[in-house]
Amino acid sequence: MRPKEKKGSPAGASLTEGEERAREAIERWRASPAPACLLHGAPGAGKAALCARLVAEARERAGVCAAVVHIERSRRFASEHEILTSLLQQLGEDVLRPPRDLLKLRSELRNRLANGQDEDEPELLLVLDGLDECIDWPHDGRISTLRELGKHVRCAVSISGGESEAHAWRERLGWNGVDAHLVEIAPVSPAAAESRGVPSGADASAHLALGGAPVASMLAFAEPSWVRPVSAEALADALVDLRRLRDRLGEEVERCRSLTPNLAAALVRCAAAQGAAATLGDAEPWASPDADLVTPRLDADAARALSLVALAAEVSPSPRAGVLEKAFELADRTGARWSSPSALIAVAEAAEGERRIRIARAALDVARCSDGGDAPRELVAAAGLLPEEEAQEIAAEAIVRAGGAPPTLVPGPGVGEASAVALERASRSLPAPQRIRVLARLLAGLPAAARARAVQEIERNWSPWCFENEAEAAAVAPHLTEPLLERALEEVPVWPVHALGARLVSLGREDEARALVLRWAGSSAGYQADALLRLGERLPPGRRPEKEIKALIEELAPEERCNSIKEHPSASVAILGAEAALRIVEDCNELSGSYVRIVALARLARALPEPMRAEAARRAVLAFEAGGADADALGDLCEAAPWMSPADAARLLSTCLFDASGSPSLAGVFQGWASLTQLAGVLRRAGGEEAVLAASDEVAIAGRWLHKMAISQLDQ
Repeated sequence: MRPKEKKGSPAGASLTEGEERAREAIERWRASPAPACLLHGAPGAGKAALCARLVAEARERAGVCAAVVHIERSRRFASEHEILTSLLQQLGEDVLRPPRDLLKLRSELRNRLANGQDEDEPELLLVLDGLDECIDWPHDGRISTLRELGKHVRCAVSISGGESEAHAWRERLGWNGVDAHLVEIAPVSPAAAESRGVPSGADASAHLALGGAPVASMLAFAEPSWVRPVSAEALADALVDLRRLRDRLGEEVERCRSLTPNLAAALVRCAAAQGAAATLGDAEPWASPDADLVTPRLDADAARALSLVALAAEVSPSPRAGVLEKAFELADRTGARWSSPSALIAVAEAAEGERRIRIARAALDVARCSDGGDAPRELVAAAGLLPEEEAQEIAAEAIVRAGGAPPTLVPGPGVGEASAVALERASRSLPAPQRIRVLARLLAGLPAAARARAVQEIERNWSPWCFENEAEAAAVAPHLTEPLLERALEEVPVWPVHALGARLVSLGREDEARALVLRWAGSSAGYQADALLRLGERLPPGRRPEKEIKALIEELAPEERCNSIKEHPSASVAILGAEAALRIVEDCNELSGSYVRIVALARLARALPEPMRAEAARRAVLAFEAGGADADALGDLCEAAPWMSPADAARLLSTCLFDASGSPSLAGVFQGWASLTQLAGVLRRAGGEEAVLAASDEVAIAGRWLHKMAISQLDQ
């Protein structure tokens, strides 16, 4: 994003009376030690002219270096990433490739600004003109990149609005704790505004939003007829309109303190429109007739089907069938062209009878065409949904595809029983070293009789160091006989100590288990606490090393204590006590520990006694909001949804759906991080079954996005 002159009064034009007074106020700011200045006024008041003049005058002075970004909706997407990238590129010639990750970009620029300039370097002046046009500048001032300005750094920001908007932006920029000058620019006369090319009235979305219009009156902004992919400028305008609609929805959520069916439907519709605009912006169909819209449409169909499966799990059996039917129709209509076998497998698992087999075979066809590393695992998963003889053939095909490599066939836990049985039978021809490693990975999924036979086979073919990683060894550990356990204890670098300790406890050898875990934990209090908490989970009350654990916890820093609770919530509650565990988490106030604290509270909500769970969930949501809505913590937070209040759940959904996604797209609205699939339980808690059903109806009609253009390309 290159800096350029914004439309409006040129820097050298004569100033109105209001502009002149504002210019004098800016000069007083420049002469003061205050690091920040916030210009505000109505559209057309002259903010762009004053910013241009400020930059021009700064560049004429010796000892001043100016970096400026003019933010406009017409300049593609005026996003935070583009703004920060432009600033970083202007600040140093050493920036050849700014980070693509927003968090890394914030961190690098924040370090440059907070450290300031060296004594012998010029003053740095940053000017961000029209920052309110940015579509995704964070609302939490604590994560604002401009929050801390170094000794020789000055920053001026302009926004449209009155005094209340200026104070809101001051907080949003993180300037509440600094000396920031607020400079108002008096509005110009209508004649002067017209001469500058400023529209005489505000655009429709701003007018409706500022007037507090009902949500229903603003839903037209979330229609394909409004979000038109005719140019980058048109999409940028549409995104601003949608942002205002989202903000309006957020206000209604706060007012209602829950999610009505109408609000749920409007929220999903708006998010779908935002995702579609992002997808269209990436494809740029106005720039090329060959722009690919078929692939993102098919990806969106797969994501919509997955979200419908997730929503169906949140409603009672009677309406569940109707929600699932929508997912099955999507799979029947376009599933054969989906790029994701996993999506088809998930839909097939929700189906029954011939429909399940049909969708599973479609998944099989897609997996066979895939050259990805997950193809063998996907073949195994599909095999578990097919008739027994066919399943064994598919499992054999997966073994050939994987070259017999156990990690490729079974990369982790969660293999279904039918898939495990098929793969156990098909892998009997593998050499013994590979065979027992595959069996180790299948033990949890096999039925009891087959599991017992597999353990016996592992014992017969055991050889030193036969398991290559902890995952395989940990899977076998609970089934070790005492003779094999002794042999495993000789291979502790491979065998996970906590798994061997648990097996020793189950055999009544508790003292040996304690000695083992402490010996391998080393001298670190953190490692010892972790090891004893793992062991404590396996011991009966009265036999747990409570005094040792409490003493070790006391030696840790607050964030380390909190991390111990996060990793072992159930053991912490059982050994330290519910109140103590909650207090330890609350004592972790460092900003660097915000993720740890959020996740610890969310996990405690599932481990604490029932009367305390709602309070832990409430604190988790508050910590999430205070920490800048750290998306990494969202998965654990969603697991605490059953204990949230409807108001907290509604606010969380309104804040996160699509907006917290790391990959904005139409598909990303329905599947992935901060998607409807991930937030389905939160939606149920926020508005009940009726809200879930209303959302599912919107998912079904979201296929209209990209439809006409994608169908046209398919026809061609």
